[in-house]
Amino acid sequence: MPDHAIFALSAALAQVLTNLDNLAALIALILVLGAAKAVAGYVVAQGIVLAGAMAVALGMSGTVPGWTGYLGVIPLGLGLVGLWRQFSGGGAGKGASLSSGASLLVTTLLFLSLSMDSFVVMAPLLADSLPSYRIAGVIGAALAVLGLGVLALVVGSRAAGPVEGWTRRLEKLGPFVMLLVGFYILSDSGTDMVP
Repeated sequence: MPDHAIFALSAALAQVLTNLDNLAALIALILVLGAAKAVAGYVVAQGIVLAGAMAVALGMSGTVPGWTGYLGVIPLGLGLVGLWRQFSGGGAGKGASLSSGASLLVTTLLFLSLSMDSFVVMAPLLADSLPSYRIAGVIGAALAVLGLGVLALVVGSRAAGPVEGWTRRLEKLGPFVMLLVGFYILSDSGTDMVP
């Protein structure tokens, strides 16, 4: 059971670190649209991302078992691209700009567009894991989503100014998380479908 808790914690950490751009956008949208619509759009989008990642994981169960681990190449490649953008200065400026009349659908679509990195990390992580670890991973990631939503509500109710600076700094950890997850998926670990 401690292994499942550690796996859930690692999935939660991956979810948090790939959602820092969403956190900044969510805080801004709470100020513009109001808490209910902004948080609902975020939670629905993350639910879709996690359901999609689990669907990919379940779909990969029927493939050649030894090949699932090679999905780690995807987050590894995206992590390298993210690092290259950071150090070359090409990754600046993801922002959210919606009018106060934006619908829940538009808000959800915005968060889905910002969540492809989460999907690319979670899908291979879940696909390369045993079913019980998949469940633990989804639970950990879902708790992280709820935690970020609550954090955004608390911070958004005060003001977004000081938070935006540290979320931008923490967002720079995203490529490193993708690299670590990619290496983890490529390695043989106790959570793998096929050791």
